[in-house]
Amino acid sequence: MTRRAISILLACLALILMVVTGCEGNKLDSNLATFNARATQVAGSTVPVGEILTEIPILPGQTEQPGGGTSEQHVFDLTTNPNADLAEAWSHTYGLSRGETFKLTATQTQVGIFVIDTLQLYGLENTVRGGSAAIGASQLRLDLSLVGDNGDFGGGTVSFQPTLDSLGRLRLNPQPAQFGGLELPSNMLSLLGDAVHTALTGARNDDQSVVTLTLIQLENGILDLEGSIR
Repeated sequence: MTRRAISILLACLALILMVVTGCEGNKLDSNLATFNARATQVAGSTVPVGEILTEIPILPGQTEQPGGGTSEQHVFDLTTNPNADLAEAWSHTYGLSRGETFKLTATQTQVGIFVIDTLQLYGLENTVRGGSAAIGASQLRLDLSLVGDNGDFGGGTVSFQPTLDSLGRLRLNPQPAQFGGLELPSNMLSLLGDAVHTALTGARNDDQSVVTLTLIQLENGILDLEGSIR
C-alpha cells in the first residue's frame, strides 16, 4: 500500500471518528490532530503498515447517567485484534480523567499472557516458565509451567472467582491451588493474587488502583470489565 493510500485511509478514519463523537469541538480538534500526526508519521517513515493499524481500538461510546443524560464511555476492545496488549489497554485507561467511564474486553489468551509476564516481572522468572489462562463460569483458572526451588519441573493450577464488593472493589476469592508437590517460593500464592488483581484492575492492589469497577464478567473465554476512574 502506498503512502498516499495510507494517508487517505487515515483521513477516512478521522471522518468516521467525527461522526461517532458527535463532532464535539475540543475532541474533534484533538482527534483530527492525532490522525494528522499519524498520517505525517506514516508518510515520513518506513514503519510497516500492519504495525500502525494493529493498535488497540479505543472506541467512543455512550453510557446512560442518572436523570436521563449521557456521557462518553471509553471502550477498549482487545478481542478485535489478537495481538493487542492488555498492559497497553490499562495504560490508556489510567490516562483517563477522574469520573470518566470505560469498558474493557479481552480474551483469555490475552489475560494469560499478561498474568505470566507480570509474574515474571515480580521476580518469578526462574519459577514460572509459561502458562495460560482459562475463563468461564465466572472464574479465571491459571495453568502454569513451573520449576521448583530444587530444579524439578512440573505444573500448577490455581483458580480465582472474582467478585465486587459494595464499593466496587475487587475480591479475588481464590480456590484451592495444586502445585504437584513442587518446592516453590513462600510468596507464590500472594504473587499470583497480585498478578491477577493487576490483570483485572490495572494495579497490584486496591490502594494502588484508580478504578472503581461496576461490572466484572468472565464467561466463554472472554473478560468483560466496566467501571470509572476515581
